[in-house]
Amino acid sequence: MAESTMLVTALLLPFLAALVPAVLGRRGALPRVATLGVMLAVLWLVVTLFGAFDGGSGHAQFAVDAPFIPSLGIGLRFAVDGYNAYLLLLTALLFPVVLACAWGTAEGRSPLYLVLLLLLEGALLGTFLAQDLLVFFVLWEAVLIPMVLLILVFGGPQRRRAAISFFLYTMAGSVLLLAAVIFLGAEAARQTGQWAFDYATLAGLQLSRPQQGLVFLAIALACMVKSPLFPFHAWLPLAYREASPSGTALMAGVLSKMGAYGFLRLALPLAPEGASSFASLFVGLAAVSIFYGAVLALRQRNYKLLVAYASLSHMGYIVLGTFSLQATGLHGAMVQMLSHGVTVAGLFLLLGLLEQRRGAAYLQVHGLATRAPRFAAVLMLFVLASLALPLTSGFAAEFLVLLGAFGAGMARWQAGHGVGVLLATLLAATCVVIGATYMLRFARSLLFDDSALPERLTPDLRPRELLALAPLLLLIFWIGVRPGAWMERTEGTITGLARPVATAVLGAQPHAE
Repeated sequence: MAESTMLVTALLLPFLAALVPAVLGRRGALPRVATLGVMLAVLWLVVTLFGAFDGGSGHAQFAVDAPFIPSLGIGLRFAVDGYNAYLLLLTALLFPVVLACAWGTAEGRSPLYLVLLLLLEGALLGTFLAQDLLVFFVLWEAVLIPMVLLILVFGGPQRRRAAISFFLYTMAGSVLLLAAVIFLGAEAARQTGQWAFDYATLAGLQLSRPQQGLVFLAIALACMVKSPLFPFHAWLPLAYREASPSGTALMAGVLSKMGAYGFLRLALPLAPEGASSFASLFVGLAAVSIFYGAVLALRQRNYKLLVAYASLSHMGYIVLGTFSLQATGLHGAMVQMLSHGVTVAGLFLLLGLLEQRRGAAYLQVHGLATRAPRFAAVLMLFVLASLALPLTSGFAAEFLVLLGAFGAGMARWQAGHGVGVLLATLLAATCVVIGATYMLRFARSLLFDDSALPERLTPDLRPRELLALAPLLLLIFWIGVRPGAWMERTEGTITGLARPVATAVLGAQPHAE
């Protein structure tokens, strides 16, 4: 009972606290202190729930269920489960880190910025906690509003174009998701006699293979835009470049995980036969996305775009692990969501701190290792995690993803379904080397190239900034050193998820081979 109360508090607190900076206005540091206090309180609640969560059971826990529109079977159902446990922790952690890094900026002092951050945090937590598909969809869409406003108000010179592109792409995908929501609710009414949108009822529906295929594709296309995955990534470079450092860190760190979460939470459990039928197609798209993002990152000289395309590549590993449809790959996909979230957010925040110090000239800064050694050391740690160095979270995640994908490819080959999945996995594995190349070149140019030293000193990381980034680094190495302890949190969910899709995968006719 206590945990259920904590869950409700963590969910409602950001929404209610959004009134505080709106009322206080520009009264010195008080609105920022109050906002940070709320975010830290939410973090404490989420960490407590995460620690109390029993991952071996495979069931949703600390559930809250309040009727909303009973005649349509819609309820305010929220709970912690193996699908959302990592993402709740990631969301609650990143928001106070982002605010601390923007503390002294004009953006950080704006009451509107603080209000939008709190609303965005609340909408994200609600999206991940929702156990009702229609409530999930409403919150999925609600996330767009504060994010688009953050880009429009605090973004760069092309912020309007970036915001419109991001909004239109996401809304186009959401139309298909809404169609799937309505179809599943109507099908529940036909089969059970009443409308229903809770996940448990929808997962138990008897759908034909063509119906599952259509439901899967509708959900998957919406998730491909949100992640994003090639070829629905066109909004990414402009949005990541034009958003403020805070906005970019949150888009890459948390919002992109909504698409990955949709694959795992909706597409696979609600349409397992559809997922198995299209698994090889999505493995191929994931491999193309990994390779395409890596090659574009390799060509970049703009630091922010380099990290943006690297993010596109790393999101492909999540999709690859998901559609391996094996427990090992699914574990890797979930760990990669958490690992990539903290790593890419750290990189974007560090570039934002550098931009605060040097303005637009930060793109010409070199030789930081001799001018700002603390900055250089922290940046290098995030770079090493991004290129999947052993004992970092990136290595644990990518190793599990590739191991699961190789297992799936070998199984399909031996069953006579061709070598397409195996070849796609080999392509993804080679991109690990490309990733190391562009990340190390990025570090060398920014930190160690003394051929064009800046004319004036770049201030090093301040204690507040070090303290803000320290939890991200702690998480990176904690997962890297003890991945098994983290995987236990999702063991029951992964076992239950892998079983139904695995029973159909070898009997399904692949669509991409």
